[in-house]
Amino acid sequence: MDLKQISVIMIVKNAQKTLKACLESLQEFGEIVLIENDSNDDTLKIAYEFSKNYKNIKIYQHKFIGFGPLKNLAISYASNDWIFNIDADELAKKEFLQELGQIEPNKEDIIALPRENLYNGEWIKACGWWPDHVMRVFNKTHTSFNKNLVHESLILHEDSKKIKLQNGLRHFAFDDIDSLLDKLQKYSKLWALQNLHKESSVCKALLRGIWTFFRNYVLKKGIFYGYKGFIISTCNGLGAFFKYMKLYELKKQKPKTCALIITTYNQKERLALVLDSVKNLEPLPDEVLIADDGSREDTAKLIQAYQKDFPCELEHIWQEDEGFRAAASRNKAIRASNSEYIVLIDGDMILEKNFISDHLKFASLKTILQGSRTILNENESKELLSKNDFSLTFNKKGFKNQRNIFLAKCIYKFSKLTKKFFKKSQLVKGSKTCNMSFYKSDFEAIEGFNEKFIGWGREDSEFVARFLFNEGVFKRLKFNALAYHIYHEENSKNMLEINHQIYLETIKNEKTTWR
Repeated sequence: MDLKQISVIMIVKNAQKTLKACLESLQEFGEIVLIENDSNDDTLKIAYEFSKNYKNIKIYQHKFIGFGPLKNLAISYASNDWIFNIDADELAKKEFLQELGQIEPNKEDIIALPRENLYNGEWIKACGWWPDHVMRVFNKTHTSFNKNLVHESLILHEDSKKIKLQNGLRHFAFDDIDSLLDKLQKYSKLWALQNLHKESSVCKALLRGIWTFFRNYVLKKGIFYGYKGFIISTCNGLGAFFKYMKLYELKKQKPKTCALIITTYNQKERLALVLDSVKNLEPLPDEVLIADDGSREDTAKLIQAYQKDFPCELEHIWQEDEGFRAAASRNKAIRASNSEYIVLIDGDMILEKNFISDHLKFASLKTILQGSRTILNENESKELLSKNDFSLTFNKKGFKNQRNIFLAKCIYKFSKLTKKFFKKSQLVKGSKTCNMSFYKSDFEAIEGFNEKFIGWGREDSEFVARFLFNEGVFKRLKFNALAYHIYHEENSKNMLEINHQIYLETIKNEKTTWR
């Protein structure tokens, strides 16, 4: 294999101690693509000094977007199909270069290298640090990195074949306790942010920490490396403990601000009842935004009248009437909001007074909540509209129409299991934007609702599917977050088949974004 036909990629930050030696070990390769990430030492200066003698080095700067995305960005700058990924605290051993030059891999092959991990200059063959084969050489036309913030890895396919070399890298992992603790702090936070779809508890964090220490120190023979083995095992245990404690703390956090988004189109009488029910909420949302898909002037006048004495901020977000474009309308309103949490309803949903409270109680990052909906019959709806009194809604009796905190929690807990036992395509059945909530940051991560949808059908299911493919969770609040749907005739389904094909494409390709 001609080393000149291989592009080296590396992400560097505060690497002044090892970067020069690392770059010098790579001079036989065709090019080096280096992305510097907000260093506050001489890392960038060293890279530019090296470039004076080694002309085929490309130096870029970029903010941190996650290790997986950053490495994929580096790959996009590479001129060659074959890629060698290395860290700035690693050296490519001469024996590895010779061995790599003697093989002729196929593009499906991924080359794994043995790595010698050093602590304060000593090669540690314990604590899970050995054997350590890392997949580092691959063809970019066949694979790339996943999108993980931390612990990124190559995406393996059915035809991927791993080739293990005898020689590889020398890794200057840590110099001292401080460097171990610094990495523990940084990586545990990134891990927690990346794994918000998982569950955690204080007990789980303790057990994980204790088990990790015992496994590394006893089962993986850290005990034979004196104080270094003890320190490494202890820090590994603390890392596991703090990963789960930080995850637990993140999941316990509740949103500080909340926006209620109400979609409407030429239904001012129904919208008036909905707004009256919003006034009755305890607590109120911080802001209410009407996502108007092109209603006539009478809807605007109604909203203006309510704005005069509405108990919270009320904003009218209108777009031209160019057909059924609910996705674009919702996106426009959500992006105009100033709140960190979003609750969606349709403009024909009467809200029970604890509606916002229930959504906020169960709110969690990386989670979509589906509130409970009761459908009023045609006669009940006519009476409601004729008397213009939203409170008549709550006269509807029946077990399934009652708020029940205990049952809501049971169903919420059970819904955690659905992600394990059911396919994502099954999970999204029955998802409805008429009563749904999520963090705005999670909405932004998947580019919001798919504006390719025109007409009624599948828009909400496709949104939930992309949310799940982005490591999200879908949970139902069957007996909480109650809303009552005013009866109306079904929307036209003439676009349903076209919309269904868009939905199936998302499922097939496991898309997280729609553009």
